[in-house]
Amino acid sequence: MATKKTSPKDKIQAKAVALSVKHRFLCLEWSTGTGKTLGALKVVENILKDDPSLTGYLVCKESTHKKNWIDDISKHKKDAVGKAMKTILYASLKNQKVKADFIILDECHALTPKRVDALLHIVKSGTRIIFLSATIPDEKKLLMDQFCGNRIHYDIITLNDAFRLKLLPEPSLVVHKMRLNTEVVGGKLWQFTARKPKGKVNNGFVYCSHKMMYNTMKNTPKDFGVICHGTEQEHYEALSKQMSYYYELSQDYSIAYPIRTGCRNKYLNIALSRKKFLAEVKTQYVADLVSEFRISKSRFICFTGSIKQVQELGSNSAVHSKNTNDKNQELIDCFNRLECDELFAVKMLREGVNLTQIEKGIITQLDSGIGSFFQMLGRCLRYEFPEMHIIVVQNTQDQVYFDKSMKGFNEKYITWR
Repeated sequence: MATKKTSPKDKIQAKAVALSVKHRFLCLEWSTGTGKTLGALKVVENILKDDPSLTGYLVCKESTHKKNWIDDISKHKKDAVGKAMKTILYASLKNQKVKADFIILDECHALTPKRVDALLHIVKSGTRIIFLSATIPDEKKLLMDQFCGNRIHYDIITLNDAFRLKLLPEPSLVVHKMRLNTEVVGGKLWQFTARKPKGKVNNGFVYCSHKMMYNTMKNTPKDFGVICHGTEQEHYEALSKQMSYYYELSQDYSIAYPIRTGCRNKYLNIALSRKKFLAEVKTQYVADLVSEFRISKSRFICFTGSIKQVQELGSNSAVHSKNTNDKNQELIDCFNRLECDELFAVKMLREGVNLTQIEKGIITQLDSGIGSFFQMLGRCLRYEFPEMHIIVVQNTQDQVYFDKSMKGFNEKYITWR
């Protein structure tokens, strides 16, 4: 009788079980798609072998993640493990009273000092903890280590490790380079409100070019607001200057605290506006890619920068925060049942969600978190020949985030367009 061949994922899951025997606190920092969920289930299954009466918690970040765990428990026939665990969200940790024999902390980078305090109420001497995440920031590891007295054993599998170990298929990352227009295109001017009208009398707004912004603000009565307009390049530079101005004020400790706080809030709001702007200038480029994928009947996911952008791309299959949880789950289920071939996500679906047969992906926007890029890329790595497209606006903060995300990523997987 032929013996079943051990797969790469079987090997790392067996390793996780062996490590859990030696280490009370185990962190599986494994790249997206490598099998953290099944690894954790097998660890708990092994814990229950010695005493089936043990009970614990599975702590998830979001409701959709809970459903994925329930589905995976059923899929892998780990019903005994499922019955031994109470599945809760991080937000409800503070409401738990029963001490745990074991705890799975899914997406453990969601831990905060308050959540750690809540965990202390359900931990007892001998409680086993399994931490799970694809990428954990250093400050979160510090928090975890403080909680566990520096006794956590970290088992790390990076994305490059996953490719090398044949845990994931090698991807094709297509990078599309864009530049901001220095001339008005199609008669479109980009504008933002540099100053709102102040005082009891609202006389409306004065319009000016970005280049004249400071002179206009200086010479215009404060009961008039000021709106600036210009090309893409001028708009980006004006937003960046405003960010620098308010950031410097927020760091000036000779200024009263309430004023510094107000300056910091303005800085953050302008930073968000700049981020949305960089996503919006890509809309037509993304629309062309989406059209190309639709014509070729490819199954794809598109990570967008805003709900407005999704609407402009003409899709009704968008998962975002303004939908109900049921609506978002319905869209995900429809996609996984192969009833539709496209799924758009606005700042969602980066973690804790299983999506099937994604042939291609589009990333319209990066941010400062390296982990978010790898999480988005990981959504596509369950297909045999995954292809991820990312649009980068050169010589902007977009480029800075991209360069940061690419550190350590094998360049052989990258194609420039």
